[in-house]
Amino acid sequence: MAAGKNINEKLVQTFRESYPNAVHINWQEYLETYAVYFEVEAVKSNIIFSKDGTFVRALRYYGEEYLPYYLAAAIHGKYPKMKIHDVTEVSTPDNIEYYIKLEDDKNWVTIKLDSEANIRRMEKFRKA
Repeated sequence: MAAGKNINEKLVQTFRESYPNAVHINWQEYLETYAVYFEVEAVKSNIIFSKDGTFVRALRYYGEEYLPYYLAAAIHGKYPKMKIHDVTEVSTPDNIEYYIKLEDDKNWVTIKLDSEANIRRMEKFRKA
């Protein structure tokens, strides 16, 4: 892992301790934040930190197998004929939301769930 020369070394060390199995680690420095992009098992992730090292937001990208069971069950209950294609999990210090791409033979549907399994359809497209 090559951390940028301006990345806070304490932040990098805390990351290493928190994610000892992380691979493909890439640190980036932006105007007001630092970001680390990495993978653990089959889950691609990125975490955004403020310049003082405070956690801002994390994004995780994965398949249905990593989605909490109660959320998968809620989705299958509401969309029984659709398959979960992929999940984007967005977490902040106050909240976790899940954006899930569903598909069947004819359609793509994106839904948004909160941690209490409240489902809201965001978009629907017909497959070409």
